[in-house]
This record gives sequence, structure tokens and C-alpha cells, in this order.
Amino acid sequence: MVRSIGWLAGLALTIAPALAHWDFLIGVQNGRAAVILPHPHPLQTMSLLFGQYTRELGIEYYIENGVPHLSAAGIQTVWISHGLIGRIGSTDVACQSGCPNYFSMDASGHEHIRFRTMQPGIYIWDLRVVNARDINGNPVADMDGVYRVYFRAGNPPYLYGAVDAPNYQGDLYRLILTLQTRQGNQVVETINLPPCPNALYTYMASFARPGTYTVVAKLSKHLSRRVDNLNLSGGVPLDWQFSIAGDVNNDDVIDDADLLQVLFAFGSADADSDVNGDGVVDDADLLVVLFNFGASGEGGQ
Repeated sequence: MVRSIGWLAGLALTIAPALAHWDFLIGVQNGRAAVILPHPHPLQTMSLLFGQYTRELGIEYYIENGVPHLSAAGIQTVWISHGLIGRIGSTDVACQSGCPNYFSMDASGHEHIRFRTMQPGIYIWDLRVVNARDINGNPVADMDGVYRVYFRAGNPPYLYGAVDAPNYQGDLYRLILTLQTRQGNQVVETINLPPCPNALYTYMASFARPGTYTVVAKLSKHLSRRVDNLNLSGGVPLDWQFSIAGDVNNDDVIDDADLLQVLFAFGSADADSDVNGDGVVDDADLLVVLFNFGASGEGGQ
């Protein structure tokens, strides 16, 4: 019986690529490699199959007027959730550790990558199209930014929504959003992920157990925000606005340590000390720290 189940599982996973259709199309846009469609990518629901959650994605070259945009391309994994693994054939090509996190498109212009995970949750795959060549074999500049795919396995409790930092001029994706659920003074769970403004939602994050929690959110270089008595069950929309910047050492207090870090990096392009994200550490960053000096985050314990 066990052998029969294993044979059926292998058969199902073997024929799945033949039955799959495209889930996103890659090509050339504004002179660069890009994901052409869809925008944003819809939430992918994973199926429970033989004890694991799976979802296969089909990738194809975009065809315009009967001609594909590309003759070659690579897919680079920029960020992937812990526990999510992407496989092509018998090779794991995308995971947090131990995978190449890169694969080349098949010469046919069709590729299928099968994702799997063992636990319910919201999972993320952020990718870039790189090393592309147009239909004539000419190199194409790598894709700007990332393209995010969200997966949902089972029915976990999760938060989703927007992330806004009105005084930050840089790319929010280069920052880290930290979410904590707390009960009293006890931290129950902590999730870290880069916010992605051009995705279906800027963030989606699942938690192990439903319940009523204090939820604390912190964005790199900004003071934390807090929501009390949140009933976390199913999908709960929750937008965050981080209006107070200057916490460059991310201890949730704007103090001497932040001021000294900015002063020591003054005139440089040090990303960690660049408070407003404009690419240089200068008077503007110093003024933000001085203006908000002494402030602390809502999530301080």
C-alpha cells in the first residue's frame, strides 16, 4: 500500500507540468527584463497532496505579434520564506539555504517550478529576471526591483496590508518589516520580511496560532507602532504607517547612539545610516535624528 501511494505521488508530480498553464509571463519592458503579466500577482493557493502543500507555477516568454520577447533568461530568487522550497524536475532551485536560488529558462521558453512546504502559512517568493537575451540574442538589462508571489497553505491566521513611511525616499524593499504578536509582556511570535509595495499587498504574514494579541510592527530606521487587542483569526487587514524615522540602530529609541552613527557616516553613502533613503548621509539625515531625538517606539517593553 505504501509503495502504491508513493507511485501515485510520483505520477501526479510527473504529469503536473504537462497540465500546467502559465502563471506569469516574462519579457522586455522599457529596455529591461521584466515580468509582463500579471500585475500584481494573485494569491496562490497551495493544495494538500500526500502530506505536503504544493503549488506549481508555469513561466513563459511573453509573445507579441507572434514573436517572443526573449530567447533566454534566468530567474533569480531574491527572497524566499523559510520552509518554502521550489523544485524543477528533481532539483531544488529555490529555498532559504542550500539551493542555487537561480535557474535558467528552458530553451523552449516554457518552464515549471513546483513549490512545496510542510506547514500551513503564508509564504513568499521574490524573484528577478536576469541574464536575459532578446529574440535576436542581444543582452537585455536585468530587471529592476522584484516580483512577489504570495502562497497560502491551509488556513493560517495572517495579517496583510499596506506599509507607508511618508518621510522615506528610498526603496522600502531594502528595509525589513518586523511583526511581533504579544500577550502581556511575552513575545509569542516574530516575523521578518521585506515590504514590497508593488505586490498584491505590501506585506502578508502568517502566525502559528489564532488568538487575541497585541501586535507590534517595526520598520527599519523607524520607531515601532502597536495595535492592542487584535483578534487574529483568518485573514485580518492591517495597514501600518511609520511616520517617525531616525532609529538607525533599530533599538526603538532615537538617542545618542543614532546621532553618533549618522555623524560618523556623514558624507558617505552608508545605507544603514541613511535615514531618509536618498542615497547619501547628509544634513537632511542629521536633522531628522535631531528633530525626533528622545522619541521611542510604541512597542517598547
